[in-house]
Amino acid sequence: MPKENDDGNFGPDKSLKKDQLLSFKRIGRILLLDDILDEFRQMRDALTSEFTAVVARRICERSGSHLIKLVSPRVDGEHATLRFDDLKSNLRSTILPSVNAPDIPFCKVVFRPLEVQDYPTMSIIDHILNPEGHSERVLADFATVFGDDVLEAMRDVLLSPPSIPLKLGAGEFPIIFVPRPGGGDLQITPVSPATTFMGMRELFRSRKFQKKDPEGPQINRGKWVESAVSSKPQNISGAIGGPRVRFLATMPPTLQQGDAELYRFVHGGSFPRWRDDEVAIWVLRYAEMLEADRVYNNQDTRAALDRTADRLIRDAASFIHETLLDAKNLAEEYGRDVDGLPDTPTIPQILIKRYWGRDEKFDIARKALSSPHFEDRLRKTKSVQEGAQ
Repeated sequence: MPKENDDGNFGPDKSLKKDQLLSFKRIGRILLLDDILDEFRQMRDALTSEFTAVVARRICERSGSHLIKLVSPRVDGEHATLRFDDLKSNLRSTILPSVNAPDIPFCKVVFRPLEVQDYPTMSIIDHILNPEGHSERVLADFATVFGDDVLEAMRDVLLSPPSIPLKLGAGEFPIIFVPRPGGGDLQITPVSPATTFMGMRELFRSRKFQKKDPEGPQINRGKWVESAVSSKPQNISGAIGGPRVRFLATMPPTLQQGDAELYRFVHGGSFPRWRDDEVAIWVLRYAEMLEADRVYNNQDTRAALDRTADRLIRDAASFIHETLLDAKNLAEEYGRDVDGLPDTPTIPQILIKRYWGRDEKFDIARKALSSPHFEDRLRKTKSVQEGAQ
């Protein structure tokens, strides 16, 4: 806060350092709206040269939502920025400067986020592009200190259509051609929004140094790479610094069919299919033996029929048991409720759920698995298991 001088008036606080007045980031000094005028005076006194309309116009002309210098540091100042507004919003996009080093202190005046009590934090650039209720007062105080011509020069550039870059540095920009609707090709050069540079750095720091909750899930830190864009990043923009952070996104390996079905079951899908080709063969063989048993009914055929049905039941029950164990382990790995798994199918459902080739084979299999003999073997198998327990 501005301090009171010996004469009882408010004036520049000589104890404040330059970086406490000029900054691209929030300083943390909360001001009253009545203190803004004096704050601008202190910011002006912290400059080593005069902030003129020529400087103001140069700063605004070289400020944009996209900094082409992030692709190539060798782009000249006349073609270094782009300005794009979000068509889905009635607000103008955030912009950053891309100026020569001597102009950075002036940028720290107009791009500094002013923290005014009871009002949103905004810079002079923000007040011009997306004014709020107190913007008129703030801009009037700015003009009182730095001059009406400085404010008008900034408004003229920022509120007018931006200039269009006419050339790019050769050899460093990706070239992508897409077809035009009316014929011919259109060359596209991808340029990321400038805010992603620092946004990725902040995200990298938050993920890299985030501590894992002992009782929480594993932190997926990802694959991050830091690469230097320039030995002097202030030549790109004084508002950014340090190396560029990139995140490597790769597609996960394709799951095998069985693993994919198990994953789907754990997340609420259907029970995995028993993918053993021999099962269909034995079910159809069991159906043939049922038909033969009606004609040649003796002790040997009945024993063979029982053994075949018991084998199908035993193997299907084993598949269900092993699948449930795998599903519970996978559910615990993903932090899901083990008791909340979907219902388990019956043994006949497990046996019938497969590809039968022709419809008549499916009808034969369904008839066999719903026969009185198979249901009787299911009851006897269940009673034997319950007696063993």
